[in-house]
Amino acid sequence: MVNFLKGLPSTDLLSTERVGRATKLALDLPNAASTLLQYNDFIGDRGFLNNLATFLSKAHNDKVEAKNLCASSGASHMLEHILAMLTRPESVTKYALFQNPTYHLSFRIFEETGFTKDQFVGIPEDNQYGLDVDYLEAFLKDKFGSGQDNGKDDYYDAVLYCVPTHANPSSTILPEEQREKLVKLARQYNVLVICDDVYDLLTYQGTMPKRVVAYDLESNDGSSKPVIISNGSFSKILAPGMRVGWIEAHEALIKRIGLSGSYESGSSPSNFSSIIVSQMLCTEDPEISLESNIENLKKILYDRLIEGVWKPFQELLEPLGCSSTLPAGGYFLWVRLPPGVPCELLKQVIATHKIDMVLGYGNLFSTPRREPNTDEFSDHLRLCFAHYTTKELQEGMKSLENVIRLALEQKTL
Repeated sequence: MVNFLKGLPSTDLLSTERVGRATKLALDLPNAASTLLQYNDFIGDRGFLNNLATFLSKAHNDKVEAKNLCASSGASHMLEHILAMLTRPESVTKYALFQNPTYHLSFRIFEETGFTKDQFVGIPEDNQYGLDVDYLEAFLKDKFGSGQDNGKDDYYDAVLYCVPTHANPSSTILPEEQREKLVKLARQYNVLVICDDVYDLLTYQGTMPKRVVAYDLESNDGSSKPVIISNGSFSKILAPGMRVGWIEAHEALIKRIGLSGSYESGSSPSNFSSIIVSQMLCTEDPEISLESNIENLKKILYDRLIEGVWKPFQELLEPLGCSSTLPAGGYFLWVRLPPGVPCELLKQVIATHKIDMVLGYGNLFSTPRREPNTDEFSDHLRLCFAHYTTKELQEGMKSLENVIRLALEQKTL
């Protein structure tokens, strides 16, 4: 059985040997008891943040400074923490904006921090280049006029969740000129932009674009309110179970987020694991280093993308009327079904013929509203290629071809 909905790495990509070696290095540190087992700095262990800054600077070919980093226990928990610290959905923050389609489990996090579906607004993609920034501009102008100077306010009038690079589920990449425009709009209209940047380092083809947060940092001389947060994680590039991540943002936002009551009381929530990861960040030993782990992941995942799903897609699904675009990185292939074949028909076929398959149906990734549009993305599938071997993916694509063929036959009856 292939579960194409699962957005997680297969266990063969999770190296217990690498983590074990790094853990031994951490435990052998002369101050291990206080570094690993004691309360630590609010925003994260200083050595970890320094090593992370050096690692990210090399990975992005762009200067990343430790003062702009804060450790986290992963992107999902940090998203919740950011919303709790920087938004007030019952008073100041009127709208929760989402790149549409987007990561489906983010919606619940917003609701559990006080937002309602009445405040949810989907900002569409332009089908090729990700978030439609021009559409966003029109929406903000309609709701807020010409904008206003909120540089001294603690909170934001709106919050935008987006995945600028290798978007989930569409794998689109926001062009650099649109990233720069997004920062300007966010400043003009007092919008907090949370960039889910967990797939950036899994770029298989082409050049990784500059982070959106870099434009905010480079152009902020202290007179402007910072508006961009890059939310990163080691879940996709090392192991989800490590529960380590980071954010990059202006120092003013780092202080607000890292000096919260929960962090002051309990210190950084990922301290133990971050010290282990820190050993991977600062070594050149290929059996330990995170850099070598990422390079190995990229080779395997690229093979799974090309040989496991893309070539089978071209051979098996395209002749049936499906369409897609080859991703340059990330975890997902976003497939449009043949005309007149909705996801509901695939569900019926799978149930009727008792086919052992789980699919990521497109409307799952649609921004919820009080009155949901069930037709939105109802002709799309998100196929994750990270959770299975190339051979297993090939078999899964053959099964999917069979499902679509049966759906086409049923459609013509």
